[in-house]
Amino acid sequence: MEIVKNGIKNADVFHVYNRLGQSSLRHSLLKLYKYGLNSMIFSRVDLVIANSAYENRILCEDFPKFRNVFMIHEGMDVDEVKHVKRNPVEPKRILYVGALRRYKNVDKTLEGFAHLIKGGDTQYRLVIVGGGAEYTSLVNLAHNLGISSFVQWKYGLSRQQLLCEYAKASVFILLSPLESFSRVVYEALLIGVPVVVLNFGALSSLVEAGLAEGVNSLNLSEITDVLLKATRKTYAKVSGSINAFLDWKEYSNRVINVYDKLLEM
Repeated sequence: MEIVKNGIKNADVFHVYNRLGQSSLRHSLLKLYKYGLNSMIFSRVDLVIANSAYENRILCEDFPKFRNVFMIHEGMDVDEVKHVKRNPVEPKRILYVGALRRYKNVDKTLEGFAHLIKGGDTQYRLVIVGGGAEYTSLVNLAHNLGISSFVQWKYGLSRQQLLCEYAKASVFILLSPLESFSRVVYEALLIGVPVVVLNFGALSSLVEAGLAEGVNSLNLSEITDVLLKATRKTYAKVSGSINAFLDWKEYSNRVINVYDKLLEM
């Protein structure tokens, strides 16, 4: 959550909200959090910027008395990403990019991958890019699943190295339910990498639009089936002209327009 005072008529802008906690404890405290937002934050906020249609919807549902919501998708370096030449390699690489935190369900990705190769199929590799508190437990899980030799762990990559990982991937996977907007998913789409996401929450809109493959649950067989489906399909690069893909200039212009509206309030 970010509160930004713009100095105009003491107006505030509220940005980023998720109705689910990252742990059972945080989720149990969510009612207090929502009460605080409603009574102490929204009471002095002039408008809200949502970063996706999903965030826009849950803000309106959870705070129905607050109506002044603007949706602006987060900015990206669209030109940089869409000019990356995709070059998938063998063995086929299933790519995850992001923090190694429990709510990201990287453990389910590992288990689904183990299920995928359990028959001795060695034509796949799992590449995990990122660091975090769950790293040691996830490495141990890969060992216990007997897939350590098929998993590559990478951290601290340069931007060019990361873009190279996208280019080489056959599938990009993110099974996190707590994304209001996922830049890594959108980067994969712009490069033309088939994407697997949960078919609920913010990223389900990509499944509905036919831009991604959706997993309806964290059932291992379903994860495996959807991964296989994604590897067997050919996807064109998603056009950067789609409204969800804003370059930083367009993003900045839209934010400035929102601030201009505050002058009229």
